[in-house]
Amino acid sequence: MHRRKAAYRTQRGDTEAFGPLVVRYQRRVYNHILGNVRNPETAKDLTQETWLKTFRAIHTFRGNSTFASWLYRIAENACIDYFRKQKKADAIEPLHTVAERCITDTYPSPCQDIVNQELREYLRAAIEQLTLIRKQVFRLYYFHEFPIKNIAVRLKKSEGTIKSHLRNARLQLQEYLTPYLKNRDRVAP
Repeated sequence: MHRRKAAYRTQRGDTEAFGPLVVRYQRRVYNHILGNVRNPETAKDLTQETWLKTFRAIHTFRGNSTFASWLYRIAENACIDYFRKQKKADAIEPLHTVAERCITDTYPSPCQDIVNQELREYLRAAIEQLTLIRKQVFRLYYFHEFPIKNIAVRLKKSEGTIKSHLRNARLQLQEYLTPYLKNRDRVAP
């Protein structure tokens, strides 16, 4: 069943139509939330809360965006609410994902493990330096593989603005990481 059609059927009272949506997006929603909160138990709770909110708010889905974008917005808001409750200043930090993508060795040596861990820490520190909007754009583009158009809709910005934030985030990360990477190459065995 098509996702939008399932959402519309659920809106009309067919609660059975909601099940396929959960099956299709359960893992993605969980991973999205886990990337934010970095705690499996909290991620499970927030995933459950997201599905409950989605079901209760299904009548507000208008189809102006994809069901996935609408669902991820609910998940994102659940994370933001969680961090507000926890009084954390920075709500969006799924840094482990980008660090893992940067490390391509399949069977690293113990020495390489240490170097890779150090790279992860530098990458985390670099991403910490980004503004909130750049972190959001960078994360949505690289971690969740959202197209520019979907990011623009989700963040209510123009595609040009999103491209600019993404470009500036890349440049800022490159500027921050270049000295470390040059030094690492000189020291590497």
